[in-house]
Amino acid sequence: MAALGQVRDRSARKDHTALRQFAVLFILALVLLVSRNTELVQGASGAVTTALVPAQRALAQAGSSLSGFTEAINEIQTLRADNARLHDQVDQLTLENVRLREQAVAEQQAVKLDAVARTVAYQTIPAPVIARDPTGAMQTIVLGAGSSDGIAVGDVVVSDQGVVGRVSQVGSGYSKVLLVTDPGSAVSAIVQGSRATGIVRGQYGDTLVMDWILQTEQVSLGDVVITAGLSDGKDLRSLYPKGLVIGKVVALDRSQNSAYKTAIVLPAVDLRRLEHVLVIKTAP
Repeated sequence: MAALGQVRDRSARKDHTALRQFAVLFILALVLLVSRNTELVQGASGAVTTALVPAQRALAQAGSSLSGFTEAINEIQTLRADNARLHDQVDQLTLENVRLREQAVAEQQAVKLDAVARTVAYQTIPAPVIARDPTGAMQTIVLGAGSSDGIAVGDVVVSDQGVVGRVSQVGSGYSKVLLVTDPGSAVSAIVQGSRATGIVRGQYGDTLVMDWILQTEQVSLGDVVITAGLSDGKDLRSLYPKGLVIGKVVALDRSQNSAYKTAIVLPAVDLRRLEHVLVIKTAP
């Protein structure tokens, strides 16, 4: 019972203490409210405000700096995203530009080959060049068209610039072309100006040799050599249509001990840069 009484006394003392504190605070608040317009209170308030201004300014600047830093971070992230998007757009436009340029080149080549086809009295088949020997040791190219497209061994191959060669091997989806520069190639030819005749043969290198030109025939440097449209059934195993450009004379060999002279002919076609050709169906 004594312990219970002590507990009650302690609780009562706490209640009285709380009431006193509340009363003191209430009276202090009332006094401040009543005297808020007095010079003393206003002076003290002004002094406290003046003392707190630097701290408030520092806090405001810190908040502004933090806000600016956050905005700068957000702007950097936005700029990075925009930059990445622009890079993607540039890459896409570059690829599209390349595709359109290649399409334009292919269309230009197709137009030129179509113009050649209109001048030839034979059926023609356009074909892409899909392989070549980069070393030049094998004077052949491979076309992406074959027997299923109507191409046969012996057909003549030309570009918009002139003679390329003849088909030497055919598969269902490809054709191998023996270039006019191959030593096994032979074409009956005419010098366009003087009408001198001869046989143009390939040789190792980038030039051709025109043999069997009579010494009495007039042949000059720069003369254009074209196909004669003749075949002897032996060396000239396929008939090259007449009038196709073979090349131009770049050198002459006038041997005094022979009835014939030889001309060196530079091919009209850059055989290393062929992309599309025209197959002329001259094979029987």
